[in-house]
Amino acid sequence: MTFGRVAARTAGVVGIMLAGLVGLAGSELAAQAPTVTDLSVNLPSIDGKSTGDANIFFPGETIRITVVFSDSVDVTGTPHIELGIATCPGDDCNATYASGTGTDTLVFAYRPRGGDEDTNGISIAADALKLNSGTINATSGGAAADLDLGTHAFSDDASREVGVGADSSTYGAYITNISLNSPPSGDTFLLGDTIVLTLTYNKTQAWALSNWANVMKGALTIGDSIAEADYVSGHPGTTWVYRHVVQANDVDADGISVVGEVVKYGAINGWSDRYAGRQAIVNSANHKVDGTRPRQVIGLTLNDAPADSTYVPDDVI
Repeated sequence: MTFGRVAARTAGVVGIMLAGLVGLAGSELAAQAPTVTDLSVNLPSIDGKSTGDANIFFPGETIRITVVFSDSVDVTGTPHIELGIATCPGDDCNATYASGTGTDTLVFAYRPRGGDEDTNGISIAADALKLNSGTINATSGGAAADLDLGTHAFSDDASREVGVGADSSTYGAYITNISLNSPPSGDTFLLGDTIVLTLTYNKTQAWALSNWANVMKGALTIGDSIAEADYVSGHPGTTWVYRHVVQANDVDADGISVVGEVVKYGAINGWSDRYAGRQAIVNSANHKVDGTRPRQVIGLTLNDAPADSTYVPDDVI
């Protein structure tokens, strides 16, 4: 009987110890930080490019970086990956988190802008993945992911250059300057005033289809809305002009912005970037809009009257 009691007690203690060890192991597994197991980058599109430019991301294309973790992760905020592009000032070329939360695969995206250029190919350093005030945590257990890209980092990938290429004049074009005309007086466009948007390109541009002159628009951000400016001139050339007449619902006390996709509908030949990029205008204080106020007539003059002070048919007033 005594031996039986001892054996039972010993078995109980061992069972408790084993259960504790199993529980500890499970806790450690749950808290294990997900690590990066793979990284890949898409290749440039070859559509419409000559063979010599097939390895170049033109302005307006999308660079997509796919990062695979050892376990599913949840993402908050907008983490990003710093891209090594030769002409980018500081960390200005960041591929921003795009999709993948709740899975083990995250996608980051960056659209090269006019002026981005790297003839040696892009680079991604081992410490390029940044939280940017966001989080990347294990879906199970919540442990913070290890952001070290380790051996998956690379430098100067010649199959993924960035620039405008050496192709025909219409390819690899981007906007080099964006300007707005000044209001007739003061710093505010009023009802009925004309806003002129001028886009300047680095290369001569032409329509892909001639009838697109009737549908192509320039995009002005006025308040919380997009005002579509009508095409006026530009084909073929480097300077394209769009015009918008202020309507009653056009109001922007902070000033007009010209950001993001500034050429809407239709298209210009080749790989022409339709985005404002580095030339964007944000809340221009000298270009406010108040469509609720008509412009007042502050003076009126007439030409000299005839000698007898009477206009007759065919006289010009």
